[in-house]
Amino acid sequence: MNKLANQKIKIVYLLPRLFGGGAERLVVDLATHLPQDQYAVTVVCLKSSSTPIWREELAAAGVELVQLNKKIKLDPTCVWRLTAWLKHNRPDILHTHLFGGDFYGRLAGRLAGVRHIISTEHNINFSEGYLKRQLKSWTAPLAEKVVAVSQTVLEYAQKYEGVARGQGLVIYNGVPVDKFVDHNKVSDLDKKSGQPIIIGSLGRLNQQKNWPTLIAAAQYLPDNSIINIAGTGPDKQKLQTIIDSSGLANRVQLIGWQANTAEFLKKLDIFVLPSFWEGLPVCLLEAGASGLPVVASDIASNREVIVDQQNGLLFNPQRPPELAEKIIKLINDPELAKELAANLRGLVEQKFSFAIMLENYQRLYRQLIN
Repeated sequence: MNKLANQKIKIVYLLPRLFGGGAERLVVDLATHLPQDQYAVTVVCLKSSSTPIWREELAAAGVELVQLNKKIKLDPTCVWRLTAWLKHNRPDILHTHLFGGDFYGRLAGRLAGVRHIISTEHNINFSEGYLKRQLKSWTAPLAEKVVAVSQTVLEYAQKYEGVARGQGLVIYNGVPVDKFVDHNKVSDLDKKSGQPIIIGSLGRLNQQKNWPTLIAAAQYLPDNSIINIAGTGPDKQKLQTIIDSSGLANRVQLIGWQANTAEFLKKLDIFVLPSFWEGLPVCLLEAGASGLPVVASDIASNREVIVDQQNGLLFNPQRPPELAEKIIKLINDPELAKELAANLRGLVEQKFSFAIMLENYQRLYRQLIN
């Protein structure tokens, strides 16, 4: 029986909370762009904290947001409350995200008799520790399919998180290319004559993102270089201390979380992603869609997007001088910067657009239902 021909597919997106990150951005984008004549969508958060602008986006699209007010780290009652909610609302598909969504959702989904449970793995979870990896492995068989946002993430999930060979598949992250402005500021780098060159990055302020290397690279850059780091996280004070003690307070700035990523990227001349590990970073794709030249750490997931010297530059994430060298190369050769940026934008349009990602998820949903 073809459900699409008879009634809407009911999908519940489950995640810990709706607050600043690539996974949360993906959930909001999926929830608000699935065809309303084919899908009935609800977003459920275990915790009550959420970003106002994303709540507004969901509301504007007519997507219900449910918050279960989970209070403590390990909350068994949350499983029962989520189970009761799922039994009452009877979704066709429960789509879980991030550790809390996966762990609680897989258990509650099975207890509630949800027919189709799928999870999206967004990252290589080195920071989650042994216990969380074991819990993910224990509950992995409860999911019908596990989507990885890159081949790198799929291999990690198969090795460490109990994902079976036929269970996992890759759907690359995608970004709405038209939302980002293709500017050619890079072609004017040689004309700036001492004006500030704005180098930027964004992401959670934690160990994974390797901000100390970007901060250390600042001392090797021209005096008119300004580095803006957008984001929030547990390492904010530690990073500010590094900046202040290095005498870089006038050249490196922590500017907080930016609700409008497109506007932030529009103000940059060069984008840098210094991470030690990633899943498939949405910000890297957004920078590419914005027409920015990119310098990224030479790690497996970034290599699924960046080909060194063809559409960006790669550097050893342990070596601040090498990062500075690559940035200076772009500053000194604006035509190269423009060429790399154009090639990256073309790749994002062809392989990492939101339209492609949306269609791939819809294809998966249709396969599960039909």
